Amino acid sequence: MQKIISVATMRASDAAEIASGTDSKILMYRAGLGLFRSHDWHGSIDIVAGSGNNAGDGYVLALLLHDAGIPCRIILTSEKFSPDGAYYFEKCQSADIPITRRIDFSHTDIIIDCLLGTGFQGELRPHLRQIVEQINAAHAFVISVDINSGMNGDTGEGFCVRSDLTVSIGMLKTGHLLGMARNAIRKLYNYDIGIPCIGAYVPLYAPNEIPEEYSADFSFPAQFDEVMDSVGIPDDSPEKRLQAYAH
Repeated sequence: MQKIISVATMRASDAAEIASGTDSKILMYRAGLGLFRSHDWHGSIDIVAGSGNNAGDGYVLALLLHDAGIPCRIILTSEKFSPDGAYYFEKCQSADIPITRRIDFSHTDIIIDCLLGTGFQGELRPHLRQIVEQINAAHAFVISVDINSGMNGDTGEGFCVRSDLTVSIGMLKTGHLLGMARNAIRKLYNYDIGIPCIGAYVPLYAPNEIPEEYSADFSFPAQFDEVMDSVGIPDDSPEKRLQAYAH
């Protein structure tokens, strides 16, 4: 079973795990490891990094690719780093991983979209929109980290990167299944990094996982509210919007 949650729930779950004693750098490493395990790497690889922890996941991926003898390049788009991101970026520098600020995907086989994470809301700034447009225009396989840059993590709306694969980190967010996500995400994969869910969630079952009480006669339109209420999801939450997909 997958758990579909809001951005606020993911943030609270992440904070609780760190407060319990798990180093945030360890969580970032696990996220990068999930990325590394998500694809068969080959060719020319560009990791497009923003300023937050999303970029940090990309730096971990760069280190893992380097250790595996797979060449890659980091494209910096910001002067800023999150504390954990800076930690892994310095390791990339020490490993002599190529780093550039020039955006040119003409010879790129795989683009890793690490620009913006699930916390992004609103409109893209002009320079970020331009980068997203360049990614979308490239003839490369695109992998978005956690969520497609520019997409609202709760609603799935917004002008964003179009990915061939999106690797969600921790748990699926409602934005992965709502709004524009259907047209922006070709394939969606979630990698569990060991963070327990703190808060409400929508259960998503594979066909072979459906509980007995949800028999073949189970009617989503008739019982979806009961399922939502049973896991404590309030009426005004982003998760409630998923009901539209059940009808």
